[in-house]
Amino acid sequence: MALRYRLRRILSGRFGATDRRAPLVLQLQERRSLTATYLLWALAFVGLCGIQRFYTRRPFSGALLLLTFGGCGLGQLVDLFLVPRLVRSANRIEGPTALPLDRQLLELARLRGEAGFTLNDALLDLEHQEPVPIEPVRQEIERLLFAHLLDVGNDERGRIIYREP
Repeated sequence: MALRYRLRRILSGRFGATDRRAPLVLQLQERRSLTATYLLWALAFVGLCGIQRFYTRRPFSGALLLLTFGGCGLGQLVDLFLVPRLVRSANRIEGPTALPLDRQLLELARLRGEAGFTLNDALLDLEHQEPVPIEPVRQEIERLLFAHLLDVGNDERGRIIYREP
């Protein structure tokens, strides 16, 4: 996981420190835009059908639409209504990129370094398909504190922060 993240940083040109304000989801996976997808769908009017499928991480159906001129136009017409679903599906976090809650909290602590993170930061940065309830996050932080995997302290404003020991 860490190696893949470092490689992505190198390939994207970010050799220095990571952007500590960006959520983990955005650091691990590039998000797809609904507006950009519709603009790519509109390229069908100039003969490039199926480009929106490549953008939404569906290369096989994109190639099929590209080679069949949008399924004789029917596939492109259907995609007009499917674009929001394609974008949601492309942005969904699944499989190997979705880490367990404890791993995500430890990764967040490592990314934030000495500055640490607050409970609010954790709730905003966790990668899940739906909003994360506060209690499981709080319980997991307490478990990590008890296991000496996190330290607790205060920042200059007096907020409770968690960081790596």
